[in-house]
Amino acid sequence: MNAARTSVALVAAMLGLGACQQGGVWANVPVDNSPDGQACRVEAENDPEAKRIAASATSGNVGYDEQVRQELLVLLPRLWRACMQRRGAIRGGVEAVRRSTF
Repeated sequence: MNAARTSVALVAAMLGLGACQQGGVWANVPVDNSPDGQACRVEAENDPEAKRIAASATSGNVGYDEQVRQELLVLLPRLWRACMQRRGAIRGGVEAVRRSTF
């Protein structure tokens, strides 16, 4: 039961930093209300690294909390894209080299 409370508290901290789905820590993640998009949001929120970073935001130090928010702004989109690519919902990989001809 304690693990469930901890999980809920971490998600609440992430939501507190995020303020809303389209902004906050989710600002760099495209709005995608598809089943894959929503499942990947949940997967990203439940990622151990994301939870660890979000849990450290409860310090009450505004400057540090902003640093945590910046870390989540980078991490969450990466996790979301990786999930979407695994599900085949978006294409991934490196863009092919564009050749120029004369």
